[in-house]
Amino acid sequence: MSDLNRRTLCLALPALATALAAEAHAAPVSENALASDFSQCKAFPFEKMPLRFSDGGAPTHDIVRGTVPTGELIELHETTIAPGKMPHPAHQHPHEEFILIREGTVDFMYNGESHLLGPGSVGYTAPNQMHGFKNVGTTPATYFIFSLSKK
Repeated sequence: MSDLNRRTLCLALPALATALAAEAHAAPVSENALASDFSQCKAFPFEKMPLRFSDGGAPTHDIVRGTVPTGELIELHETTIAPGKMPHPAHQHPHEEFILIREGTVDFMYNGESHLLGPGSVGYTAPNQMHGFKNVGTTPATYFIFSLSKK
């Protein structure tokens, strides 16, 4: 706590308030908590998004999960990871995925290579390829994951 100063506290308060509000208003996370009908336009207010924590302890807001009218399954979530941390170990899965960096610096690792991504950058993960993300910056890194898969 010796590093706590007025600037640090002011920077942390919005994140804390958002996390507390999301937790207070969040529906219990379940397989159907994010299911959505995409046959009509929709809005997804941040304060109503369920909050969960990744295997690595990173707070994650589940935004949406569902099937679009063309039949693909989609999922979108936002995760924030602390400096030096990973949300979970490197992994692979059968679906495609995009990572969109909102803030911070993330090392996007795949095929044995590291690729630094900063705010506004995008990475793509092909199906069944080992990949991982790590915050290599000195501030929290926030990113969105958008996944797409066949039904």
